[in-house]
Amino acid sequence: MIEPYLLAFWGVWLLVILIAASRVLGFSMARRAQDRRWKNGVGPQKPVALIVPVKGFDPQSTPRFFDAIFGQTYKDYRVIVCFESWDDPVARWLCEHLELSARHPVWTHPDPTSGLRGITLVCGGIAETEGQKVHNQRAAFADLTPRDAIIAFADADILCGPDWLARLAAPINRATHELSTTYRWLVPKRPTLPNQLACIINASITTQGGAEWSTVLWGGSMALTRELFDELDVPHLLAGSLNDDLRLSKAARATGRKIAFVRSLILPTPIDFTWSTFFEFVRRQYTQVKFFSPILYTGVNFVLGFYVLGAATIVAALVYGYFYAWIPVAAAYVIDQFRTLARQQVYLSLFKENGIRQKLVAAGWLEHMLTPFWMTLHWILLASTWTQNRLTWAGVRYQIDSKSKTRVLHRSATATPLPAGAPGLAMLSALNDLRRGAMTQPHRPVGAHTAPLEPLATDTAPETIETAEVVATGTAPESVESVLPAAAEIAPGIEVEAAIYSACEEAPSAILPLTASFHERPERQRVRASDRGALGAAEFLLGKTRALPHRLHATPAPVVAKASERPTPTGESSRIPLLARRGRVLTAAERAIDKTRLHQAGAERSPAGRTLLSRPQPPARLDRLRSRMQRSLVKSPPVSIVAAPPPTAALKPALRASAPRSLAGRRASLGANLAAVAPGRGIAARSLRPLSSGRIGCHPIARPLPPGASARP
Repeated sequence: MIEPYLLAFWGVWLLVILIAASRVLGFSMARRAQDRRWKNGVGPQKPVALIVPVKGFDPQSTPRFFDAIFGQTYKDYRVIVCFESWDDPVARWLCEHLELSARHPVWTHPDPTSGLRGITLVCGGIAETEGQKVHNQRAAFADLTPRDAIIAFADADILCGPDWLARLAAPINRATHELSTTYRWLVPKRPTLPNQLACIINASITTQGGAEWSTVLWGGSMALTRELFDELDVPHLLAGSLNDDLRLSKAARATGRKIAFVRSLILPTPIDFTWSTFFEFVRRQYTQVKFFSPILYTGVNFVLGFYVLGAATIVAALVYGYFYAWIPVAAAYVIDQFRTLARQQVYLSLFKENGIRQKLVAAGWLEHMLTPFWMTLHWILLASTWTQNRLTWAGVRYQIDSKSKTRVLHRSATATPLPAGAPGLAMLSALNDLRRGAMTQPHRPVGAHTAPLEPLATDTAPETIETAEVVATGTAPESVESVLPAAAEIAPGIEVEAAIYSACEEAPSAILPLTASFHERPERQRVRASDRGALGAAEFLLGKTRALPHRLHATPAPVVAKASERPTPTGESSRIPLLARRGRVLTAAERAIDKTRLHQAGAERSPAGRTLLSRPQPPARLDRLRSRMQRSLVKSPPVSIVAAPPPTAALKPALRASAPRSLAGRRASLGANLAAVAPGRGIAARSLRPLSSGRIGCHPIARPLPPGASARP
């Protein structure tokens, strides 16, 4: 008799799962419709006062957050940073970089065209009868001005883009809503099970939001009009409260206002939980929902409880042996797969960073395979808050007595120091670079233009010039009298030192641009394919020398002999001046390659008297091969080399005895022998990797070693 009731119950259970999956499937379509409606923040923009409550300093997220907040593309906004004490690490960090203090807490942007108008630091003090975050925000409300048309809020743990504020305020600027908000997407820093569970549970809540009848404000990113702010009397509304967003949402709904949920603005929030911090985080969130939004709390309890009850009855029926219980199990599994794939497409379209995508994909296996597990854990954590009214938040233990009455039970006394080497603000670095660029303009001599000179920030010289000053400038007393009148005619009253310097046409610039050292660097010489001639890339790399550029050698300048003193070129030594004038000296490997290619072309005979048969070659190709023996292929700076006399009879036995027998040794000692024979020629030592030689047509050629063999001697 119970079987029909079970089948009806399981049918409703599957219907609830299907509705949840359909909301995820429709999330992307609703997001695209919103973007077309609000134009991604493009349009009129009213002045915004952005309130940012902070506590503590995270070296990874805090500088990145403030760089993003201070670099928004919004046309007119100012930032109010509120904190508990001036000794807070983030307060000391901001004061250090913005050069602010408790007496001077306001920083004004020097560029009037910038969207960021200024930054104000507000210290709220220690809270006793309300939440510390709310206490800091109420202190920041006192700094609002009538010019602030929109009041926005942000948490310091979000990762936002430069258009975040424009897109958040778009529904208000276009007059479609008076309140707007979005939500977060938790991103695990490490692929631990608590982090992945928190990511999946939070994502299931994120993709279910969006409907105006169920949307509530999220304090990490929300905005409202100044008229509604004054109408609700927000400073008095939040007095004594622990929560700000849910309390404000309920008050706005009581007046019939609708909240715009910006789907395309969901913000990634990095997390790194342990099991204890994960449980504490979930219980803290649901405890606040229970006190400040009872209807939402009841709805979440019903949905999660119904899912857990349906899953429990199916498991009991399977244990009892009821075969038809497999039908809802299979149907729920198929629906879960479609929902998981749809949710994956949501965050892939929202987040373009590859690192965020990889971390979220790694957590997807929980939703694909273990949906009943994390849903049951979600319900257990929710049920643990049914009788809870105490929670810990940012090191402070609170007890919630009512919506407007909160007690502080315990406060952590440990002070977090500011970490050493904390990075600065990118905004200030950009301003300093801009100032340096404006102050490093090249100096122009007086004779190069007719515009009057601007007075320099130096002391005015007296009417009489001392002898020591004249000697320091290197000018005779008679010539000084001729220089001063010329400068006085152009700019009367200018300093004498500036006039003397500016009157010199060939004087160097007193101010050098910052980019001079970069643009004046010598360009690196590159060998193009056309410079190799008929050689292939492999043959060129085998045959070329490995000599370093000439500017890296501490060789003395070459001494060039006069034409009358040069010896008459005779024999082998006559090639050295000819090749030196045309390029570098060819190595033995290069000459062997050229001779072999000429033999293969049929242009010459081998020493054995045999002609190598090959296909006919064009005459131009043969000419290039012959000319390579006479000139250099690499275009290098000209080097002046003096022809060295042939070795004397006494020096030949010594060179022959000291010459190594191996091919690698002879190449390594080539530079040393040249330096010994002809010192001061300016030729650096050259070396080649050892090559294995073979014979084709009784002539050695250079070729690479076989695979697997070592290339070292």
